Formats: sequence, structure tokens, C-alpha cells
Amino acid sequence: MNATDPEPAFELRNRKAAEPPHPPADPPVEEATSSAQVDEDPPPTADDPLPTAEDPPLTAKPATESTAEPRRTRTGLWALALCGLGVVAVVLAFLSWRSADNDPDRARAALRDAAVIEGTAAVETMNSIDYRDVAAGVEAWQDVSTGVLHDQLVAMTPEDQQLLADQKRVATGRVVQAALTELTDRTATLIVAVEVTVSATEEGAEATVKRNRFAADLVRVSGEWKLENLAQVAVGT
Repeated sequence: MNATDPEPAFELRNRKAAEPPHPPADPPVEEATSSAQVDEDPPPTADDPLPTAEDPPLTAKPATESTAEPRRTRTGLWALALCGLGVVAVVLAFLSWRSADNDPDRARAALRDAAVIEGTAAVETMNSIDYRDVAAGVEAWQDVSTGVLHDQLVAMTPEDQQLLADQKRVATGRVVQAALTELTDRTATLIVAVEVTVSATEEGAEATVKRNRFAADLVRVSGEWKLENLAQVAVGT
């Protein structure tokens, strides 16, 4: 090697020292791409429908409070109207009932009907007896009577009841016609036509029917018509 060889080596070392430092490496492209994808919407896929020109534009849904409020108001008005009609109907019914209840003609008609119905039943009871249970028959007579007639029935002795039993009669009374001839708030007179059927007690005998007319004096006791007197009336009077 000659004397000039060291000089080029020196220059090479100085050139390497004079080169500027390498710029910093850029951030990885993968990180930048991932951060950008966070802010952007995902790309559409084949399953997602694509918007077309025929699709209507998206609009805000109308509020339901504005339509529901008038509907509730109309419902409340109907309810109030129906309630008012119900109250009016009840008031009219009460006034009609009170007017009919205070009608003197209606009250007298009800009194007359009760006298006929209860008086008829009392006369039928007084014309019925079963010798097999005379005590029950006498007790029924006492229940439909009042006044002197009631006292006489209560005073019947066991001997009197035995006489009825010895007759061996089964009598059943039925009123076929009845009419009131007098009527007050407490008393009434009832004319009745009665058929009394006497059943046969002996084998082979037939039942007999007796027809009588009675004048029945009635008295109203505790709201119920009782028989005070029962007298036979001749036919034709």
C-alpha cells in the first residue's frame, strides 16, 4: 500500500458522519385504519336493503297525545250523559211509584182484592175437615177466625173433637163464586157460593157434593182479613 491510501478511508468516515439522521418511522398503517373505522359506519352488506326512489322519506311519528285527548273528552261526555239519563229514569220511576202508592182508588182496589182472596180462603177452610186428624182441622179453623167465632173454636173440648172424628167425614170446601157487598177499611161482607165434597169412607160408597151459600163477615186484623161470622143464606135471597 502506498502513502496516499489512508486519505480515502478518512473521507468515507467523514461522509457517514455527515449524513443526516433517519426521520422517525411513520405509525403503522394498520392502527390508523382501525381508528378511522371506529368513526365511520360499517359498509353495507348484501343482506341490507338498499334505499330506492319509491321508498317514502322518513318523517317523524305524529304525537298521540293530541288525538287521545279529544277522544278521552268525548268518552267522558258520553259517560256523563248516560249517568244523567240513569238518574232521571230513577227519579221518574220513584215519582210514578209514589203517585200510584198515594192513589186512593188504587189503595181501595188493593183492599177489595185482599178481602175477596183472604175471605174466600177462610170460608173454604171452615168447610173442610178430615176425621183422621181433627185437631189439625180445628187449629186451621182457629187461625182464620176472629172475635166470637174464634173464641167458640178455641173453647172446643176433646169430646167435641171426638164427635167430629166419629162422623168419619173427609170434607173439602171450594168457593165457586164470591162477591163483596160491603167494604170499609176494617170490615167487609162477602157473599159466597160453596161446594163441599164429602169423600166416601165406606167401601163402594160414592162421594157426595153439597152446595151452600154463606154470608161471611170479615174483620181486618193486623193487615189480614179474618172470618168473624159465617151464616148460611137461603138460595134466592
